[in-house]
Amino acid sequence: MVDIIIAGESGKLHAVYHKSATPAAPLAVILSGNPRQKYHMNDRVSYAMFRAFMDIGFSVVRFNYRGVNDSEGAIGTTSENMLDIATVIDWIQNHNEDSDKIWLAGHQLGAWYVLQAMMRRPEVSGFALVSPDSSVSDFAFLSPRPNRGLLLQGAMESDEAKGFATHLTQVLKKQAQIDLETIRVKNADATYGQAADLRQMYNDLKAYVGRENEESKLL
Repeated sequence: MVDIIIAGESGKLHAVYHKSATPAAPLAVILSGNPRQKYHMNDRVSYAMFRAFMDIGFSVVRFNYRGVNDSEGAIGTTSENMLDIATVIDWIQNHNEDSDKIWLAGHQLGAWYVLQAMMRRPEVSGFALVSPDSSVSDFAFLSPRPNRGLLLQGAMESDEAKGFATHLTQVLKKQAQIDLETIRVKNADATYGQAADLRQMYNDLKAYVGRENEESKLL
């Protein structure tokens, strides 16, 4: 993996990129949580998501939104962060023109960005949401977009968070025709602060993406 700089709408975006040795390997973009809560591309969860895709043969990139660490500009609004996400998706696609699959994975607020980006990018073939921020409740951006994905959540998260995940699953099915498989990581909370919890989240994500990617080859 290498550090790279991507030209963004408000300046340079700092990113880390792994190029698969496999020709036409599928792609993945990792979206970290809310930068105002100190999440960034090198936090534990973002790195674990990155490694899960890397270790099953994807070309994958993670990055800092504008205003975060070495990315230029001021910390952005949702719409500004979505512009940064679009820039990074374009970048990895332009550097892997033979690849026809791209996945998105996000943690916390990044999980919401995954869903919004998927509504705008019909080429997204799969996605993963890790402990989505349960304080966000605006589903107005959803439209029919048949797909399937994974929701990973700590089994020790609050009852409110778990109830929200159930509600999100129902909303996605009804409004967007999206099937969401849920896996709850035993003993974990939303931070995956223990090494065993983080390892299990990594393993569950890697297993799901690997299975779905192999099944899609048969279609």
